[in-house]
Amino acid sequence: MAFPAQVEALVKQGLVWQGQQAPLHKSPSSVLTTGWPELDQRLGGGWLQGCVHELQLQLPFIGELALLFPLLSQPNITSLWVNPPAVPYAPGLSYQNIALSQQVVVQEPDDTLALWAAEQALQSKAVDLVLFWHASGLSAAAVRRLQQAAEAAQKTVFIITATQPEDDARAYAMRLRLTSPLGGCSALQIAVLKRRYGWPLPPFSCAIESRLPKRRRAL
Repeated sequence: MAFPAQVEALVKQGLVWQGQQAPLHKSPSSVLTTGWPELDQRLGGGWLQGCVHELQLQLPFIGELALLFPLLSQPNITSLWVNPPAVPYAPGLSYQNIALSQQVVVQEPDDTLALWAAEQALQSKAVDLVLFWHASGLSAAAVRRLQQAAEAAQKTVFIITATQPEDDARAYAMRLRLTSPLGGCSALQIAVLKRRYGWPLPPFSCAIESRLPKRRRAL
């Protein structure tokens, strides 16, 4: 039975979660591998192009960048960093084979202007990926605006924020919660709170320490 027009409109906005299986055949261009086989398997192939993803952090610097290193290090990927909590460490990025010349950092304390900068980047052919840090979480209206811009340009966005309430509703295509029982990124656990195809999933380990320098790995 077809959805009523009102429900279809909500589905298109990403406001209705659909508990369905991933299609058997998806266009390779619609998915970007995360670089982590265990995560790709759970997300139905990887990060979705034309979509906004949320990374909820138990603690800042828990391993969110290490999780994104495989994507950031892909050739010909130019990324905009909006309001990172610290100045990106250039030697560390170079160690991960991330081209410094393709990383653009914007610090804008005004939420309205920060959102505008992210939208403009999505509309620009010079930017392929947007990382947006927001401690308290973006409003539902802001997420919808970014989702519309990402979908129109077929680009990928990550909103990096603190843990959000379980009943919080936002138009994210995917929502992941990053935690660590040891309080450090060497023991990263990822819970899939929302994914485009399928049910939420309990926490699982992601071996991000393989991308870290030896001095930062767990003993």
